[in-house]
Amino acid sequence: MNKTNFANGFNNFCGRCGHFFAVRVDEDIRGFIKSCPICADENIIFTVDELLDHLQSNDTDPINFYKAFPPDEPIPNSRTGATPRQVANILQIVTQRHDIPLTIESVAGNCEITQEIVRKVFEELHITEKP
Repeated sequence: MNKTNFANGFNNFCGRCGHFFAVRVDEDIRGFIKSCPICADENIIFTVDELLDHLQSNDTDPINFYKAFPPDEPIPNSRTGATPRQVANILQIVTQRHDIPLTIESVAGNCEITQEIVRKVFEELHITEKP
C-alpha cells in the first residue's frame, strides 16, 4: 500500500481551486502532473509543508483543511490549537444540534482548556452560538 502525502488519503492539492486529488506518481516523475484535473491550473502542491506555505501566503488558517493532517496531532500553524479529530467532533456536534442550544459550553463541557479550543474553532470556522 502506497503512503499518501496527506492524511486525507490524497497525494496532490490544487492551490487555485482548493481540491485534493489522488493521482499518484513516482518521485522521479513528480513533474508528470501538469495541471489540476478540476480547474486545469498548474499550481499543484505535493507535500504538507508546501500546503502550509501556500496557506500562510494566502493568510488562511490550516483548520480549513483539517482532514489533510494527522488526526491526533495539533493542526500545524493553526491558531486554534485543535487536532483534526477535535475539529471533526466539534463539527459533528454542531451539525446535530438543530433544536437545542448551541453554545461553546454545550459543546465543550466545563473544561476551560476545551472551551478555549472550541471558542477558537467557532471563531475560525464562523460558527455562531445559538443559546
